[in-house]
Amino acid sequence: MDLGSIFAGMSNAGPLDGLSDAWHWAMAPGFDFAAALSEDREHAFQCYALDSYDEELAVAIMSFARAHAGELIAPPERPLVLVEGFGHEPYRFDVFVAVGPTVHKYHAKENPEAHQRTRAVFPAFRCEFAGDENQEETEYRYSRAAGVPVTRLNREPWPYAKMRYRAPTGRVEPERGFVTVPTLVQQVRDLEGGAPERFVEFENYRHEIRRAQWDEAWLIGGEGEDSQRFDAEELLEYLKAFLYGPNLDAGTSEFDK
Repeated sequence: MDLGSIFAGMSNAGPLDGLSDAWHWAMAPGFDFAAALSEDREHAFQCYALDSYDEELAVAIMSFARAHAGELIAPPERPLVLVEGFGHEPYRFDVFVAVGPTVHKYHAKENPEAHQRTRAVFPAFRCEFAGDENQEETEYRYSRAAGVPVTRLNREPWPYAKMRYRAPTGRVEPERGFVTVPTLVQQVRDLEGGAPERFVEFENYRHEIRRAQWDEAWLIGGEGEDSQRFDAEELLEYLKAFLYGPNLDAGTSEFDK
């Protein structure tokens, strides 16, 4: 199969500036795609930018994908692969992610073979992905509206956050599930003044787990650790640092909603 002919044949396709076997095309204004072949021409990398396309960033994305193809495509097949070390100024991304054909839909209907040999790729922030997501978790974070808006290349970080809690009714969630950052923050703040048996348990991209409760102040601690006491301002700063990690300076608009 000649993968290159598929991309070269896309409507309005043209070469990606300065990169061989790489193409850019737009389905409509603001709906931009870029793709490149691996060096052995046996696989392809493809990304999509919604109202945020930048030709230089696209070249950096495809160059990084090609240089790290061994890591991104290496067996066994995984729904998500994360590689550290990506960077392109003035963007603040610091990792690179590839999503496999069990999750992405590129070419799935029109060319199943090309679909199987394509990886969806995009730059990301370290705090957005753990790197060991399973099929269900990858689908949620990549495909769902409540996940990471990976097609918006001008975004601020959307941190990985899981949560479970004891509700005022006494009901306890059996497992931690993905939530948006504003939801997590609000659930923790809602503990104020509540019964001490209520709690919110939450997890970040490093799989660090903390539990928050209320006893005249917010108490937060991990398993086997003494809990720390926080007032309202200290609580917010703690949660920001816990969720954003090394990407705190890249923007916290999602936290501040």
